[in-house]
Amino acid sequence: MKLPNLIGTTSFKLSALYLGLFLCSFAAIGISVYFLTVHSLEQQLKNGIETEAARLQGEYDADGMAELKNEIAENGRGSSYAYGLINQHGQLLAGNLTHFNPSAGWQTLPRSQVLQNTAGDDKFYIYVIPLPENAWLAVSHTGETIQKTGAAIIEAFLSGIALVIMLGVAGGFYLSRAFLKKINAITNATETIIAGDLQHRLPVAKNHDELDKLALLVNRMLDKIGALIENVQQVSNDIAHDLRTPISRLQFRLEDALNKPLSPTQYQEQIALAITEVDGILATFSALLRIAQIESGSRRSGFKQVNLSEIATAVTEALSPVAEEQSKTIRMIISPDINLTGDKELLTQLVFNLLENAIGHTPKQTQIELNLHVTSKRIELVIADNGPGIAEVYRQKVLQRFYRLEQSRSTAGNGLGLNIAAAIVDLHDGTLALSDNQPGLKLVVSFPSNAFPKPMPK
Repeated sequence: MKLPNLIGTTSFKLSALYLGLFLCSFAAIGISVYFLTVHSLEQQLKNGIETEAARLQGEYDADGMAELKNEIAENGRGSSYAYGLINQHGQLLAGNLTHFNPSAGWQTLPRSQVLQNTAGDDKFYIYVIPLPENAWLAVSHTGETIQKTGAAIIEAFLSGIALVIMLGVAGGFYLSRAFLKKINAITNATETIIAGDLQHRLPVAKNHDELDKLALLVNRMLDKIGALIENVQQVSNDIAHDLRTPISRLQFRLEDALNKPLSPTQYQEQIALAITEVDGILATFSALLRIAQIESGSRRSGFKQVNLSEIATAVTEALSPVAEEQSKTIRMIISPDINLTGDKELLTQLVFNLLENAIGHTPKQTQIELNLHVTSKRIELVIADNGPGIAEVYRQKVLQRFYRLEQSRSTAGNGLGLNIAAAIVDLHDGTLALSDNQPGLKLVVSFPSNAFPKPMPK
């Protein structure tokens, strides 16, 4: 990986930003530590000098000038302090401090100005006390320790800053390299998918960072797209297969009518049969278009609260005469005022398709039960019958487009009724499950907890 690519990554820029902020904080801490330490040491040094000066002043007050001179001379040989005693004319009476201003208080002077025949760049802290007889007493101490401590602090923090910069830059390059490596892997995988390998997926690491979460989301999207493409291909094959027979039959009728001398009445019969075939083909296309509209999710914009109990009751009452004509009975157990947020027209079609499927694909004397209730904070619509049922291996297949079990249910139709019902359930975030009713078939539609029943506004 080239250096410009690494430097240009977002992770490196963020690392540089955080490094800059950390360095500013580190420098602020260093400056604070330096000044607090120097100030603390200066205060300790001044307290010591003031204490020594007070002791000498006490000697003067008790025993006079002569004793003060002797004390300065004696202490000056082994003490770390420097002393000076001058008169009103600036003449040195005792000690080794040669230069200081005859004014009370603190003074800070370079070593070269304080002591004779000495060299050094450190400073002396001098405390001056006025004495009677127009004399001035000065006590001082070098600030070399303070300066060395301050210099050590500065050196330590400069070394720390250099180390932080090195580690920050190294960390930035490492993170950028890892980030760029993952981006390159995602880019290569994307190019593979663009090239036509729709089964390929973006790589996902074990740590599941933000990029991995994004890759998982994209992979889910690719799975959905793959399923849609496969569905479209399957629909195309199903349309070609299922519509071939009625179109061929229509073609045969028209050719037969064209080639044979028929009477006007016979022509009318052939045209009527052809129109019937065309109506069946158009009904199939209309159903496919309706499924496509439902699966697109565009109907969600019209969702509102509807009374599912009223819908189930109305559909059941409408289809009961149809069932009675076929010597079948429908029993309904519907809890009142079960409300659901959804599309009333589609929910009506859902109940109609499921109940019509139970009526149309069962033999005479079949008992059908429609049960609408709430359980475990979910709304369940159950349609069960005691007919021949469906083998477990075919239960998911009957939800596919154009799939029909002709061997067990010899009925007319295009095989789209249950597929439309499944699309409606999916649009309302529900589930549609088929199971064995022992005997017969049980269809269970379950809607999520956000559809929990509420009283309808009056």
